[in-house]
Amino acid sequence: MFENFLSTLDKTVKLQTIPVATKFIKESSQIEGIKIRLKNKKINICQQIAYSRYYGWSTYVEGNYSYCVLGASNCGLISTPERVIEGKVNCSIYQKDINAAKKMQECMPRVKERFTGFLTYPLTKPIENIITDVIVIYANTAQTMRFLQAFLYHEGGEFVMKSSGDAGVCSRCVVEAYLTNEPKIEIPCLGDRRFAMAQDFELAIGIPYKKLDKVIEGLLETHKAGIRYPIPFDMKEHCELPKEYTTLENDA
Repeated sequence: MFENFLSTLDKTVKLQTIPVATKFIKESSQIEGIKIRLKNKKINICQQIAYSRYYGWSTYVEGNYSYCVLGASNCGLISTPERVIEGKVNCSIYQKDINAAKKMQECMPRVKERFTGFLTYPLTKPIENIITDVIVIYANTAQTMRFLQAFLYHEGGEFVMKSSGDAGVCSRCVVEAYLTNEPKIEIPCLGDRRFAMAQDFELAIGIPYKKLDKVIEGLLETHKAGIRYPIPFDMKEHCELPKEYTTLENDA
């Protein structure tokens, strides 16, 4: 499955960083005997993904090490603290008052289950006996357009994107994709940019593992229909140049 997906990505969208497999770990016994490059360091969910997509490292972090309280609570590694639920964490920063801040937190996707840890690894190095929950990809806007077209290939309609401007990849691309079993597109948040090297031109994409076959087919079929990346420009055969720059009949 992953080999097919990776070859499809190489053919159709040509990503700049490695696609990342993510997995909610219920019990630590699930990862016994697995060689993990970075384990239980005080890093954020978005940083775990960054280590996997930039360096090709596997990472595993449990709740007491997951450094960002939003990512840790969104992913069920800790209970959501009152300061988060009530909006105190983002009041006067992202919202002007406590009511607006609380309203934003009420809309934040969070898993209801409690998990022991969160695992990430590059899709190029699959881990035996681990079934991925969500695949996270970072892409530019043109590449994201190609994914969006793939998402709509089978059923059409429209793609609806939600964002809070905070906790981007953890809440939307991982958690919401996991909860809804539908692909998600999100704008990377401030923390992802400052601490996990998300670039100005990037959008984050979350694809549930169970939807991988449909995404592969959507990418390949729209590619076959002529929608290509990089987007070919329609260059004019006879462009308007100043006379001095134009090849004349008597030029030899």
